[in-house]
Amino acid sequence: MTDLAEQLRQVEMPTAKERLPVLYWLKQDKAPSISAIAKAVGKHRNTVQTW
Repeated sequence: MTDLAEQLRQVEMPTAKERLPVLYWLKQDKAPSISAIAKAVGKHRNTVQTW
């Protein structure tokens, strides 16, 4: 998970900036639901599910 956190700090591509936090949340021990994550990032849950 530290590699993911490091990538999150260094990312420059807009699509990666949007998607890496979602991946970070999903990798946590008690990850929030896809719907909750989608609401937090302002995307539809199907979009987040696809990522």
